[in-house]
Formats: sequence, structure tokens, C-alpha cells
Amino acid sequence: MAKKKQPAKLSIGEMRLMSVLWKCGPLKLSEAFEQQPGEVGYTTIQTQLNRLVEKGAVSRSKSRPTRYRALIQPEIASAGMLQLLTDTLGGGSIIPLVEQLLLQGPLTKEDVQELRQLLNRAGKKSTRSKK
Repeated sequence: MAKKKQPAKLSIGEMRLMSVLWKCGPLKLSEAFEQQPGEVGYTTIQTQLNRLVEKGAVSRSKSRPTRYRALIQPEIASAGMLQLLTDTLGGGSIIPLVEQLLLQGPLTKEDVQELRQLLNRAGKKSTRSKK
């Protein structure tokens, strides 16, 4: 059986930086700094990039100027963040997290229909895995 890849555990700041790399592709430190939303210091971006390299989420080129490239997909990074939220806010259950998301704003009929389809697929998957 193939070993399931563990979700990356990234901070909020690291997630913001990853979103810049996913959107823009490989960037130099100065470019990543320019693209970063908000008022984040240059050395903070440098530290975050170094940490992302250590975590295996980003690669650093050997050429000069150094470029940083995302190695993990958004789905892997978001799975880690969602697992942290589920564990922290829901005590391991997704129900409180889903409830909070649903309370954030009005849902359209299309949203409700799509959520029902997701729940149906999840229910079928759950039933198959219990057999």
C-alpha cells in the first residue's frame, strides 16, 4: 500500500507566501517580498522562505540570483491547515468547523446543492471503506 503523504504544517504567514509562489511561479526573494500582501518585512519573508525550504515545501535554486519554487500543491498545504483547525477547534471532528463555515454567510441554492452532492459522495466513500 502506498504511504500517504503527510500534510505540510505551515503557519498562516507561510501559507500566504506559498499562495504567492503558486500564483507567480518561481521567484527571487525580492520578488516574493514585492508580491507579498500587507506589511511584512523583507527579513521576515527571507526567514519564511528558509523555513519552507527546511519543511520541504519550497526548493531553493543553486543559481544566482536564488529563486524559490513551490514543491507542494495547494491541496497538500490546505490539508495540513484544515487538519490543524479540525484538531484545534473541533476536537478532531469536522462538524464544528463546517458549522462555523456555514454560519459565515448566506448560501445560494447552488451552494446547497453542491454541498449535498459532496455529502452524498462522502457518505458513499465512508460506506465502502467500512466493508
